[in-house]
Amino acid sequence: MTARRFARVETGLPPKRARSRRTWQRWLALCAALLLLVGLAVALGVAFLYLGQDTPALASLMRGVPAQTTVVYDSAGHPIAELHGAVNRVVVPASRLPLSLKQATIAVEDRRFYSDFHGIDPTGIVRAAVDDLESGHAAQGASTITEQYVKNAYMGGYDESLALKIHEVVLAWQLSGRWSKAQILAAYLNTVYYGDGAYGAQAAAETYFHKNVWQLSVGQSALLAGLPQDPSGYSPIYDPADALARRNVVLSDMAAQSYISRAREARLLASPVRVYHTLPPGVQPAAAYFVDYLESELVKRFGAREVFEGGLRVYTTLDSAWQRDALSVVKSTVAPLDFGFKPSAALVAIDPKTGYIRAMVGGFDFAKQQFNLASQAKRQPGSAMKPFVLAAAVEQGLDPFTTYYSSQSPVTIPMGPYAAPWVVRGDGPGGPETIAQAMTISDNAVFARLSVDVGPANTVQIAHAMGITSPLAAVPSITLGTSVVSPLEMADAYATLADGGIHHVAQAVVRVVAPSGKVIWRPPTVGDRAIPAGVASVVTQVLELVASRGTGVTTSSYFPYPRAGKTGTTENSWDVWYVGYTPQLAASVWMGDMSADLPMNGAYGEYYCAPMWAQFTAAALAGQAHPSFPVVSWPFTTWHGAHATPSPMPSPSTSPSGKPKPHPTVTITVAPPTPTTTPTTTSPSPAISPTSLPQ
Repeated sequence: MTARRFARVETGLPPKRARSRRTWQRWLALCAALLLLVGLAVALGVAFLYLGQDTPALASLMRGVPAQTTVVYDSAGHPIAELHGAVNRVVVPASRLPLSLKQATIAVEDRRFYSDFHGIDPTGIVRAAVDDLESGHAAQGASTITEQYVKNAYMGGYDESLALKIHEVVLAWQLSGRWSKAQILAAYLNTVYYGDGAYGAQAAAETYFHKNVWQLSVGQSALLAGLPQDPSGYSPIYDPADALARRNVVLSDMAAQSYISRAREARLLASPVRVYHTLPPGVQPAAAYFVDYLESELVKRFGAREVFEGGLRVYTTLDSAWQRDALSVVKSTVAPLDFGFKPSAALVAIDPKTGYIRAMVGGFDFAKQQFNLASQAKRQPGSAMKPFVLAAAVEQGLDPFTTYYSSQSPVTIPMGPYAAPWVVRGDGPGGPETIAQAMTISDNAVFARLSVDVGPANTVQIAHAMGITSPLAAVPSITLGTSVVSPLEMADAYATLADGGIHHVAQAVVRVVAPSGKVIWRPPTVGDRAIPAGVASVVTQVLELVASRGTGVTTSSYFPYPRAGKTGTTENSWDVWYVGYTPQLAASVWMGDMSADLPMNGAYGEYYCAPMWAQFTAAALAGQAHPSFPVVSWPFTTWHGAHATPSPMPSPSTSPSGKPKPHPTVTITVAPPTPTTTPTTTSPSPAISPTSLPQ
């Protein structure tokens, strides 16, 4: 053994020949690895070239806008409902997304987001490909935020096939050439699924924290950032422990990447996860029937897809305070009643100056009863139709304060050779009676005669001009409400009287705003002249008598201010009504059996509906001035009605103002009836007073 070789042995170094052999082995292994990587890269390249040929054009895919939730607001700008289909998504601009949410998302999802290669991560692709080959199927999902956005927004699913993975990479590359990193990140945060039906960060913030996304704290941002990896597994509502653990991972990643300090990380790790364990209601319960009506109106104009996926901002006419008052009054009145069945009720209130629907009660529980009694129910209005007959008569020249008709009852009205005569019984004194007096006590015999003289077709024309949209039969019995109408129509038509004869179409929308901020619909509030102002003024003077000392006198106890209105009660008390108005509002109230038309023994509009109207009006107009109706003159002519009777003498009941003085035959005493089934529930007065209603 030579000295040099001996020295190598003594020092523990391998012989020169052995060392050379191992060096060559390393080089061979490195070359093999490089060849494998090159081969894998070539294979991936070929796969991308081959499969990428079928990748859809990004421009065509980008034309599809992701579904967004439509938000509905009341007249004060407070949200009252969200309208969406399967996807609950509210898109917010990048400037409104908090920095903490952006940082938390990058930290946990794609730490190389700002330094990746055109939206893709080559290292991640190779790693995913190796894992896929080992598992035998496509186990790895999109790796970068850009790829995830492409998959969520354009590929539309969770199919992890190799072909779709390649499509995502190709599209991510193309998108990175079009959009900035800030645009891509904002788009991702607005489309990613956070669980519990929430798509996008705004919907998630509302779902879990009942706040806007820009109000999130760092801890809340970290919680949301951790959800997209497994939205159901990390649900803070149903799996709070797993959600807490995932949030802590995000906080640790944020600290490791210097988005937050270690000290702040420690403080946040010690804080609990607090979320709402019930999802926010999509619609305020009090406004459910209004929103139901609104939906149908929006769909007629924009179509269902735009309404439920278009991300519209709908600013409505609803006054939430009025709505709560209306629901409270109706519930407290109707709930204790029992006529052998539990009656239903509806109330609609309208601003006469605009046609804006301010309140709508279409039932008590929308989850149990989707039928909207305020807008969909068509019921007989009874004597609440008499003002239309009166309006037609006044327009033809009749003076209701000086024109007399016989109140003798019953009256038989011939209906021609092919129909039986119409026999009507009234409630008058039996002798001559002015039209104003007949309206005050709702004398059917007088108005049956007047309906014939006016001409039923003229009454139909007037009613339609004033706001009734349902078909009306042009027959004399129109005066007793034999054709069916909805509470919404009646409120709208009486609002025409309140605004001096100008009809405004009843509407629920003030304006609709697109996601871009552009106003795309603003319904006009300018009305059309339906009847002359003088005619409306005369009819209102007569209906003021009804409200102050006629069948509507029960309104006095709750609202002793200028008001006008008319009761309505159908045969057998199947339907009872009160429709009234002031210069500031018009409202209709209906009560009855919604399904079987069962009689409510002893029920009349003045006993139940008139007090409900008055209590609601008192609450709605509390703190406001109560102006009188303006008086507009109207030129009366000689009335030549075939059924009219001469005045018995110069009328001592006519005051200088043209209104009749109180007369014994028109003064009535109101005594609430007693339903035979449950006498203890007869009082028409709700359990609350006007002053105790919620404001």
